[in-house]
Amino acid sequence: MSTAFHNPNCDGSHCRSNSGEVRVLPLGGGANNIVCQACFEHEMRYRRQRNRDLGGAMKFDIPGWMDLTVYGGAAT
Repeated sequence: MSTAFHNPNCDGSHCRSNSGEVRVLPLGGGANNIVCQACFEHEMRYRRQRNRDLGGAMKFDIPGWMDLTVYGGAAT
């Protein structure tokens, strides 16, 4: 996998840029991921699919990008 587009402030691996805004994605139990928008979108696709696989019972939250807090520890 090429890391040419990995945002060093992002915990994900589906970045499309090596810079830019990152936001705090709650995972539950007080844990968070810091993700760029591309990694956030990838995670939400995964969560939607898992919710379908689990018989439609809502198991994973599906927040909107604008609902997440901008991560203040990263320079954009």
